[in-house]
Amino acid sequence: MTPYPETLRLIAEHLDHSPAEPACFALDPFRLLEVTDDPLQALLDGRSEAALFPASALPEPLPDEFAVAALLSFRTVPDREDAHPLKDMNVIVVRHERADLKVLFAPLDIRRGYGKVYLTGAGAGSRDYLTLKADTLMQRAGVIFYDDLIDTGLLDAYRAEKVYVGKRKGLHHADQDAINRQLFAAALTKQIVVRLKGGDPLVFGRGGEELAWLSDRQIDVEVVPGVSSMMSAAASAGIPLTQRGVSGGVTLQSAHNVLAGDTPRTLVYFMCASRLKELQSTLLHEGIDGKTPVALIRKAGFFDEAMIMTTVEIMHTVELASPLLAIIGRTAALCRKRSKILHTGDDPYRCLLPGKIVPISDITAGGNPLGVVDLSLFSGIVFTGREQIDTLLAAFGTFPPHLVLYAEGRKTAELLRSRGYGRTVMEI
Repeated sequence: MTPYPETLRLIAEHLDHSPAEPACFALDPFRLLEVTDDPLQALLDGRSEAALFPASALPEPLPDEFAVAALLSFRTVPDREDAHPLKDMNVIVVRHERADLKVLFAPLDIRRGYGKVYLTGAGAGSRDYLTLKADTLMQRAGVIFYDDLIDTGLLDAYRAEKVYVGKRKGLHHADQDAINRQLFAAALTKQIVVRLKGGDPLVFGRGGEELAWLSDRQIDVEVVPGVSSMMSAAASAGIPLTQRGVSGGVTLQSAHNVLAGDTPRTLVYFMCASRLKELQSTLLHEGIDGKTPVALIRKAGFFDEAMIMTTVEIMHTVELASPLLAIIGRTAALCRKRSKILHTGDDPYRCLLPGKIVPISDITAGGNPLGVVDLSLFSGIVFTGREQIDTLLAAFGTFPPHLVLYAEGRKTAELLRSRGYGRTVMEI
């Protein structure tokens, strides 16, 4: 095991059971320090380097300052309905920037045997509305769980196993709980799982429920947007949903919710970078509670996307450049930030590392120089060989210590170690 200073300590708090495979859980050079207060606060205070505690005590969402370095358990079956999703499991939590500790604890992490789930929009109507990214993922998928309201003929082009889980009023083939468990079981087999939904998965598609259910169980989930029926219908009819001087916004509602009574709504405002103060005043004037969650998202969908969580009462203090979009409402509190991993290889979408995989081509497209990229946006870089290592070192000079350097193959890992990055290299 990599040597560490004597000051390196490990917190153990109210352990329900021993960590998985205790024989390989070498405590040296760690010194166990039992704490009675918040273990995450102990990390912030510098009293510890890592925290080991029951996964059921993991805060949701986990603050940005921390990362789960390892999930420990022998259990590989879904939990009972009356149990916590991570019952009988432990987690090791470290500071987000401690790449060396992420590498150190990686061999204990059962998530290394997990796959990834992509909640994917198939578009509304014609198969021509399927996005390029959705097509790429389905070409690489091990299994595709598909809904009603899609052109099922498009599935013939893919070799993955296809599982129908459609639900129509009065004709439920599978209830939501059963679908969740099927997705979970498929993700435990270390494969790409595509959950294909008509339109967009987060617009009246119950995608948010599946996202939350899987994320609560430490399954990595990414949402791939699709063309919503709202946009498809408007395009077919030639109806502009917004038009200067005619309509300044769109309201989306489900008739089921309207008939069932009033329900809270999510507000979305575009182009608000220079108008946050005015927007805040309008919201408060209209009776919106100042504690209402707000997600401010800059450059949505780009590799350098940035997001800040705030509330209506202090949203005007945030400084983010244009283009900026605001999502306001109770659903904004469900925000789940994911780490970004830069991938230097030719087939990034086969990578099963948890986090948003950003192909290097997304950055260099259009002749953009690689060296201008802010590496602080990423938590790791995937290298596939010597050429990629040399290219990035030429562009950046050195790699910041907060980055985990993922190496495909032993030779790539040894090369990175020979360059002085041994403590932050993880072979995959």
